[in-house]
Amino acid sequence: MNRFGLIVVLALAPAMAGCVTANAPPSPERPGTRVTLTNPNPQKWTRAQLNARPRPADPSIYICKPLACGGAAIVAVQTSASPTRNPDRAALEKAAKLLPTQAKAQDLMMEAASEGDERLSSLSSKVTEARGYPAIIAETKRTSRGKASFIMRGDLFIGRLLVKIASQSTTRDEAKRNFDEFVANLEIIDFEAPAPGAAPVEPAVALDQPPEPPVSPPGPGGVTQ
Repeated sequence: MNRFGLIVVLALAPAMAGCVTANAPPSPERPGTRVTLTNPNPQKWTRAQLNARPRPADPSIYICKPLACGGAAIVAVQTSASPTRNPDRAALEKAAKLLPTQAKAQDLMMEAASEGDERLSSLSSKVTEARGYPAIIAETKRTSRGKASFIMRGDLFIGRLLVKIASQSTTRDEAKRNFDEFVANLEIIDFEAPAPGAAPVEPAVALDQPPEPPVSPPGPGGVTQ
C-alpha cells in the first residue's frame, strides 16, 4: 500500500479485536449487535489487503478504481467492541475536543521526520449522529510534498460495537461523499437487552391449530355455555 493510503489506516488505530455477535443474528430473544459491510459499488471500489495473511483485527480497505474518482481515494473500515452501549454525550464532547490536539502532536512528529515535507492540520471535530447512533466525526488535511489530501474519520458507536471509518481523497468534498457512501451501506442489526426488572420477551410460537373460541362466563347453575 502506498503512503497515500497508509495515513488513513493509521487513523483507525488503536482498536480492539473482536466482534460482539453470535453465529445467529441478534433478535429480541437474543440481544446483540451485528454490523456487516459489503462493497457499496464494485464498479467503483476494489478490496485491498493490509497484510499477506489477514487477521481479525485488520481493517477492511477499499481503493477507488482508476478514473472512478476525481483522484486517489481510499476508505478503511474497522469494527471492534464498544466500551459502552450508550456513551455519555459529555464524554464524547471531551473526546472530540482532544482530536485537534492529537492532530497537532502528529503534525509535529511528521514535520520533524520529513524535514517539513509532511504536515497534518485539523479542520473540524464534532459529536453528531450517524444512522441514528452517536458518532464523533473529524476532518483533517494532510500535505505531502506540496500535494494536499483530506481525511474524514468517524467513530460510530453502534450498539455494542464501535465502527471506525476513515475516508481519504484529494478533495474535501469527495472524502465526505465516500465516507457517507460507506456509512449508508452498513447493514445494522441491533437489539438491546431489556432493562433489569423488565418482563422477558416471549418468543413467537406458531400455532398448529386455530385458537379455541372464547368461553362464555358460567350461567345459572354453574354450567359453562
